[in-house]
Amino acid sequence: MNAVDPLGELLVQRKLLSTEQLRTAIGLQRELGGDLRSMVVKLGYVKESDVAQALAQQQHVNSASAEITADVIDFAFVEKLPRALLERHQVIPLKSDGSELVLAMTDPNDLAAIEEIQFRAGVQIEPAVATRDAIRKALNQLDDLLDARAEEQDDDDDDSAELPILELEDEKPAGPALAPTEPTAQEALKRLPIEKLLRAYIQLQVESGNLDADELLARARDM
Repeated sequence: MNAVDPLGELLVQRKLLSTEQLRTAIGLQRELGGDLRSMVVKLGYVKESDVAQALAQQQHVNSASAEITADVIDFAFVEKLPRALLERHQVIPLKSDGSELVLAMTDPNDLAAIEEIQFRAGVQIEPAVATRDAIRKALNQLDDLLDARAEEQDDDDDDSAELPILELEDEKPAGPALAPTEPTAQEALKRLPIEKLLRAYIQLQVESGNLDADELLARARDM
């Protein structure tokens, strides 16, 4: 076992793989090529998610969740980084509480991917091991997730829209009143609903000839 891949030894230690299965996987790896991680998954000995967690433990890095969903993706960096770059390196930016960019990737030792994305993003990269299937699925769904996010932001903007407010100048402060007085016209206006004030204002403008009723109606229908 001295010449065995450290990841293989770790899988055996975690009782995810037997010694005999490890020997079989190593023999096939030597004949067919590839890496041991892929071989034990293809043989059905270990689930890819278990191998990813073991690899993260071995490399002393974080492991991404089994499913990379919209609530963990950092869409700010998804929009900043070229899609071709994410596709080429098979990576997904994840949300982080720190200043680094957490990057879901299958190989935390892929220095070419880390250095290129770090240069493009302008921040330090913190690898997080994820399965190939989880990354492929997230990449395939990125367009739909971005569209859904844009629709949510549009809905929030619509909800925050407010009716225009008529600004009325305050009268100059008067001296102390000796007895209760009737409210002034401007004070009375302030107490009326804005919709009622708008209707009265439009009617006044139409009656005075400053506003054409037909033109107003046409514009209202176009809105």
